[in-house]
Amino acid sequence: MIIFWRKSLVMLSVPKTGTHSYIDHLQYHADIVIKHPQNLKHMGIKQFNKKILPLFPNQETDIDYFGYIRNPADWLWSWYRYRSRPEINNRPSSTAGISFRQFIDDYLDPNTPPHANVGRQSSILTSSNPNISANIIFKYENRDTANSYLSQRLGIAVNPDKFLNRSPVMNSCISKEEVAILERSIPFEFELYESAV
Repeated sequence: MIIFWRKSLVMLSVPKTGTHSYIDHLQYHADIVIKHPQNLKHMGIKQFNKKILPLFPNQETDIDYFGYIRNPADWLWSWYRYRSRPEINNRPSSTAGISFRQFIDDYLDPNTPPHANVGRQSSILTSSNPNISANIIFKYENRDTANSYLSQRLGIAVNPDKFLNRSPVMNSCISKEEVAILERSIPFEFELYESAV
């Protein structure tokens, strides 16, 4: 999470959308950067309003909330690849030896096992109680447009040239059937993605 208090802008850190690279790139221009622990770095908008916002003066100031969102199927594929790293093979969070289809089924299971327990992008970008949502959401693939927006908003050149925390490369194996299952099962995630710039 990156807070530009003087610019009234909060950049929410949705996992697997490249925000680690933005933290590295923008940390010296920000008022507050939360890198660790992970649950604070990836704090959702609801928790920010409950836990962090009350610490600031002038809370009546209108704050813009910026975030990236990835196509939900592609986002889960990235998680699947990330958790296939050899160094975590023996951990419960590893996807070693598990097919992507099994990963999807486990993700959608109410009793989600550890290797598929990755949450929802919407839980970071939106909240139903209180009813609040990030008002500046860019699609993951529209980074050039997002960088132009951030450059203008922050008054600095924004263009991270490093890609940190990347998932291992694999040939994509997402089938149309798997995408259809996800579209039926988590429609709000797809609606939120389609509503982004």
